[in-house]
Amino acid sequence: MSKPNHPSFSDFAADLRADYYAQEWRGSWAVALCFRRPGLVVAWLCNRLGLTPMAVTSFALLVALAIPAFAAWAPPGAAPLVVFLAGAIYQILDCTDGTLARVTNCTSQTGADLDFFIDMTQWAMLYIAIGILADRALGGGGTWAAVAGFAAWARLMARVIRDRLRPPGGGDARPPRLLDYPSMFIGGLSGLIPLLALAGQWLGAAVIALVIYSLLDIAEALVPLAERR
Repeated sequence: MSKPNHPSFSDFAADLRADYYAQEWRGSWAVALCFRRPGLVVAWLCNRLGLTPMAVTSFALLVALAIPAFAAWAPPGAAPLVVFLAGAIYQILDCTDGTLARVTNCTSQTGADLDFFIDMTQWAMLYIAIGILADRALGGGGTWAAVAGFAAWARLMARVIRDRLRPPGGGDARPPRLLDYPSMFIGGLSGLIPLLALAGQWLGAAVIALVIYSLLDIAEALVPLAERR
């Protein structure tokens, strides 16, 4: 049997059988599909290197804060790919710190609150970075970055509303209804947003898509109000 401070790879793999993982497929299917398993491998490696969940979280914050700088100052031909890779790396690290904390029994409310702050920071930085890329490609003079900043604000607003209206205890335990699947699909697309950095001549359309997506996110977050009697 593995020692508590040296879990085996099987111990990390068992994290995929936790209830949260099934819930993630309902609300963040792209993250579950694309980043959860790489994050599990990185978590195992971090544990072998003696890194704590907080160290991984801190590095993830540095990656998030650097994304707009990559968009603004990387060579024009390389900037979109660098932004995409940074966004993908952040998603992996965001999965890594949670897995590492759960498997090593280092979870805490402070860690959860910090993860929320850094997660929302990352989305703001990524959205603005995509706006910067659009300005560089299309000559927007900062307009696209400002529009992307509005989309980031709307996403934060949706998260605040959702957390306010979420039932105590978190996830929805009932089986999904047929009408739930379109909302689940659209909501889960957020994990693929780094791909928008590669939109090329369509970067302006990508920024508009971020605005529409964030407004839809607000509308979806408000659904529990409409369902109240």
